[in-house]
Amino acid sequence: LTLTNRLTTEADNSQFGSVIFTHRENHSIRGLSDLKKKRIAAVHATSLGGWIMALDTILNTGLKRGELGPVAFYNTHDAVAQAVLEGNAEVGVVRSDTLERMAKEGKLKISMLRVINPQRHPNFPLLISTQLYPEWPFAKLPQTSDDLARQIAIALLELPPEHLAARNAHITGWTIPENYQSVHDLLKRLSIAPYDQADQIGLRAIIQAYGGWLLGLFGIITFLLLLIWRIARLNRTLKANQRNLMQSEEQLRVTFEQAAVGIAHLTLNGAFLKQNQKFCEMTGYSARELHSLNLKELLLADDLSTGLRYLNEIRRGDTRQGAVELRLKRADQTAFWARLNISCVRDISGQIKYLVVAIDNIDPIKQLQEENRLSQKQQELILELAGDGILGLDLQANHSFVNPMAARLLGYEVDEMLGRNSHAMWHHTRANGEPFPEGECPITRVLHNGVTHRSSDALFWRKDGGNFHAEYTCTPIIEEKKITGAVVVFREVSSLSHNS
Repeated sequence: LTLTNRLTTEADNSQFGSVIFTHRENHSIRGLSDLKKKRIAAVHATSLGGWIMALDTILNTGLKRGELGPVAFYNTHDAVAQAVLEGNAEVGVVRSDTLERMAKEGKLKISMLRVINPQRHPNFPLLISTQLYPEWPFAKLPQTSDDLARQIAIALLELPPEHLAARNAHITGWTIPENYQSVHDLLKRLSIAPYDQADQIGLRAIIQAYGGWLLGLFGIITFLLLLIWRIARLNRTLKANQRNLMQSEEQLRVTFEQAAVGIAHLTLNGAFLKQNQKFCEMTGYSARELHSLNLKELLLADDLSTGLRYLNEIRRGDTRQGAVELRLKRADQTAFWARLNISCVRDISGQIKYLVVAIDNIDPIKQLQEENRLSQKQQELILELAGDGILGLDLQANHSFVNPMAARLLGYEVDEMLGRNSHAMWHHTRANGEPFPEGECPITRVLHNGVTHRSSDALFWRKDGGNFHAEYTCTPIIEEKKITGAVVVFREVSSLSHNS
């Protein structure tokens, strides 16, 4: 599938490109040929819209990479635009829609910038300096099942533009796959992975150049090899096969006996044929005792139906190999959680000879999962019962989390607040009735500067138009050295007024 990006409120598109721009006051740059020795800001060396497309367009003018000035990568599109506006770079490269989005968010004025090599494409209303390329694809990996891929594809194709996920991602959905040959050609021209290996001489070229000589040499070598083969092949093959067979059997025996997991061979009915020492240690049975048992007798009663259904699927061939988590009984009748893997060993005709079962004790994992579940439940309960209002904000200052106390203080239901802009809902107006610009809001600044802000006399507005004084702390959420959001904890100090 191919992503369909929301270009404007009236238009969307499944293609995008790069914008090459400079500050409007920089009169030394008029076209791409003026980029020689200029300082360039881009997103990342592997960013398609934030560098690669633009680099290809620049090189198409005849400029060499060595003729360009130093290129600094700022990792985000917004940071590139700021670098140009602040004079840290003379030229910036971002993906199309970035400048319009930042302007809409109040982060810049497009009039302060000038697009280099502006292009016009049918049905594409955004600023762009390059040709159009298909948007990001959604592809199936080899290990992903066809059924899961089909379900996901259907869900994505049916995703409506007004869905919360689509709005939050600034897209209108997904569409049928575009032709990505232009992307392949682009990566090939720039020798970017997976096309970063130097071309090598192929076998076909060698044959075309030296076919006659090679044919004669091949005939001579073939004749000599046939003579050697007729004399020595059978004896050497037999000895080699015997040696390899002995080595393989020894390796399999050592692997079987010393494996860190319990391994056993079963008949199609589940009776034990052979097992390693680890299997005996994990179950508490001796090898002799296991030979008189069936796998079904080791299954806990509550998990018996699950185990039998899994075993039947293997025997019917519905699945060649798989895993299931269930509880097994030890000889002392205690139980433990195990991850059970069963696979089939078939003969040359395709018939199942026996089953191989491997068990791994996952009791510690299950215990840790239960501890995590209880811890998470406890944290959720604490947030539910907290006496302070607690709000989680994303980078756009939209609510990502709202505890009941916060919704109650602001006069909303929790579901009403999720996904909506915090400043517009409860921090939009000053005490004198004048609008409070979001750009001046200290809570919004925390999302940009990453510095905790506290206030003991802030004015918050309720849904019904009333307001109250609040003290709050806004703390940034920082993951891997990047700001990903913020948490606001507040309480009411005093109520000022209520408007009917």
